[in-house]
Amino acid sequence: SVLLSACAAVYHAAEEGNSGYRDLKAGKGIFYVEYTESANRSWETIHGFALKRCAEIAKENGYKYFDVLSKDEKEVYLESDIDQINVASLGGGAPGSWNIPVSSSYSVEGVKVEGRRVTYKIQLSNQ
Repeated sequence: SVLLSACAAVYHAAEEGNSGYRDLKAGKGIFYVEYTESANRSWETIHGFALKRCAEIAKENGYKYFDVLSKDEKEVYLESDIDQINVASLGGGAPGSWNIPVSSSYSVEGVKVEGRRVTYKIQLSNQ
């Protein structure tokens, strides 16, 4: 179960990072809600997270419902804040080197990560 929980998607605000939800009030009772995640998350999960945020916005603003006016989904490329990846393993190849640790470093500075983004435009309603 530890491995499964480490891979589970977590609903969260974008705050300082690329992934998570963002929202913007565009008028009286009208909001844009965006949810961005890595490309290994299903579209279904990302839509679910975006709709959850839509419901939270309705409740926070004293409304019971929201109507989806439009939705958009697209593949995006996200900036990574990781500059280097280190890979360590036990040696191999040459006879007698099986227990010698081997470490390699790879620069990934500036590499972009594929992601998915869903944007909903909603109208809050009590009917």
